[in-house]
Amino acid sequence: MRRTLPGAFLLALLAGPAFAAPLEIASAWLREPPPGSSGAAIYMELHNRGDAPVAVVGARVESAASAAVHGHRHADGMMRMYPVPRLEIAAGASVRLEPGGYHLMVGGLAAAPRAGAVLPFCLRLEDGAEQCAEARVRGIGE
Repeated sequence: MRRTLPGAFLLALLAGPAFAAPLEIASAWLREPPPGSSGAAIYMELHNRGDAPVAVVGARVESAASAAVHGHRHADGMMRMYPVPRLEIAAGASVRLEPGGYHLMVGGLAAAPRAGAVLPFCLRLEDGAEQCAEARVRGIGE
């Protein structure tokens, strides 16, 4: 007996890799915020698997009022945070969001995430697409 696949399923099989997002989010995490804090920083690795640059231009985090990419720089002997409205990742390149560098700054969390939990988030790309992942919450001593 011959089987035929539904059209939508067949189309997804044939076109799957072509529609895959070139931006890969890996190893996302955040440190458990101190009691009473409504903010946090999410760190991760971003890998552009495509053959064209990809730019992150926004973000959203579940149960947070705001989320945006920020960076750090030394100014007047102090480490200062600044917003990064467009973070470009070259074709085939990777960017680390890590303590002391780029990070996803989250504000107005409805409830402070606790160690062991995950916090869903999405990065908005310049072309309007979103790439979503989960950040694992690490305890203070981890």
